Amino acid sequence: MINNKTNLHYYISEDKRVYGYPFHHSLWEYITNCMFPDRNLQFICCLRHYEYLLNGGGGFFRKLKLFWYHYRHNQLRAITGIDVAPNCIGPGFHSPHGKIVVNATAKIGANCRIMSDVTIGGYGSYDTSGAPQIGNRVFIGTGARVIGNIQVADDVVIGANTVVTKDILEPGTTWIGNPARKIADKGSAPFLRLPK
Repeated sequence: MINNKTNLHYYISEDKRVYGYPFHHSLWEYITNCMFPDRNLQFICCLRHYEYLLNGGGGFFRKLKLFWYHYRHNQLRAITGIDVAPNCIGPGFHSPHGKIVVNATAKIGANCRIMSDVTIGGYGSYDTSGAPQIGNRVFIGTGARVIGNIQVADDVVIGANTVVTKDILEPGTTWIGNPARKIADKGSAPFLRLPK
């Protein structure tokens, strides 16, 4: 949870790292962002500021900033197709292609990578049983569905078009199919941009 400026800067620096921006607050970063904006990264950075303000950060102009970041969050959500509510995802989140939907009560750990057309949610709008709780360093392939009040362990790979409706409690494993079944004891490290 981002509740102070130290956390805010840490989350944003981790998110920029996985998007391939090693330069922090440099002229080169500013120029490349202006010429070739990465809308997905813009969405994540906007989300981080929005979370900071929602959790009590900011000062005198907090409500004005909160209104702006709420507006910008909705605008970038429509552009990118990334539908993620505040306080759902950990630092180092990477969605290179957008078009994902994450339930507002779901939790996604640090350094996760989610490809396009992924849904992480409950069983329906009237279901109050909960949403997925996903561990750290999880890779979720294109078109996957992770549904229900389930747990996904750390370092798990969920393959393309896989449907997960039951707990995955074995860390460092690979799962595919509908319903999901384990096919290997290989983790997600080759698919992620992890800190060195």
